[in-house]
Amino acid sequence: MSLLPIVYSRDILLEIIEQHTSFTDAVKKVTQGTTLDHGIHGLIRSLTSCELHHHLILDHVVNDFFPTLSLSLKLLVQVAVGNLVFIKRLPEPEVIEFLTSTLQSVQMDTTLINAFLDRLKPGQRLIKDTIKDQTPLFLSLKYNTPLWLVEMWIKHFNFSTTVKILQSNSKAVLQACRINTNKVTMDEILKKDSEFIAGPIPDTVIYRGKEPLKNRPVFIDQWVFQQRLAVTDIINQISFDNVLGEVLIVEGRTNALYLELPLVTKDSVPINIATNSIERKVMMQKTIQHSKTKNIFVFESTLSGLIAHVSHPQDFVLVIPNCSKFDLIRSLPDFFIHFKQSDLDGFIKEQKESMEESSKYVIEGGLLVYGVNTINDKEGHALVHEFIQRHPEFTIILEKQYLPFDEFNTALYVAALRKKN
Repeated sequence: MSLLPIVYSRDILLEIIEQHTSFTDAVKKVTQGTTLDHGIHGLIRSLTSCELHHHLILDHVVNDFFPTLSLSLKLLVQVAVGNLVFIKRLPEPEVIEFLTSTLQSVQMDTTLINAFLDRLKPGQRLIKDTIKDQTPLFLSLKYNTPLWLVEMWIKHFNFSTTVKILQSNSKAVLQACRINTNKVTMDEILKKDSEFIAGPIPDTVIYRGKEPLKNRPVFIDQWVFQQRLAVTDIINQISFDNVLGEVLIVEGRTNALYLELPLVTKDSVPINIATNSIERKVMMQKTIQHSKTKNIFVFESTLSGLIAHVSHPQDFVLVIPNCSKFDLIRSLPDFFIHFKQSDLDGFIKEQKESMEESSKYVIEGGLLVYGVNTINDKEGHALVHEFIQRHPEFTIILEKQYLPFDEFNTALYVAALRKKN
């Protein structure tokens, strides 16, 4: 079997790391114009995804033996090692021969190469013995999570909770969907498509098929739309019976609340959506038109520009700012290649501004709901309680941090605040 897929995978990784390209776009860029068949193309994606999912420990073991390798050569070795240790898609003898010849070509010592290959044998410990089990560094390498984030979770929560989060992040996220109850019932969906099962809360289903969800007829016909289970759970806990005025959604990141809220309110409550992107506005308007949803009005606006679009206080204001999005760790193999700890300060600044500006449009007695799909006390609990100290007219009536290992399979922080009369 040709080992060319290892080279393609290395080139994709270089594109991701050096050019800051997303995983999907990097695969397209590197493989476009080639005559690769579907099987080889899938193998290249698997090799690349494997390296990304184990990037820290692969980098750790290769650096331990060959710290002077160039980035290009090191990634080539790491892709091959990922195959040997984890996914085993390429024949072991051929990969070992490839590794040996590659390392010999840059004059690496034969004894060192053999010791390196011994470390890769089944049953051997990849992490150096000097790194003790169950330390933050050990967990960082084992679960491919930056050390600073492991330490932060231990500080914000506790050690055992952090281990559960890390274990959950190494598993695939459930493909949860909200049922469009204006069109169909759960029984009709389960009868129509056997790849769906009932979700843990009403009006939700889980897709278990291998084909992309977007290709399923029930998705194309808008019988279901993707929605995290925790979002539906929290919306179900908030009573809309007393919302007689209007709802305002102030979004800084993509979400599907504009599809879910009309189902909860039975299209009876006007929903105003402020988005910060013209492309996003056009996309939502097309979806709304296609679904024939009523009483939704989308406009493009900055936070400071809301006053030009919102002329009076709203009964219910939802703030959905940009955030660290740690809920996407399970979905994006290159998440930690692109995310940096220094990004957090910018997110927190934007979240504080979103809360401040949005809170101005809550009617007395109305609700202000803040949500971020992440696990970070500074973006959640701490930020909301700082807001309340500045605005004692608001009181928390509901606060919850969902975690990826609970039944809702979601990383989400939500706080609902009531504005006093």
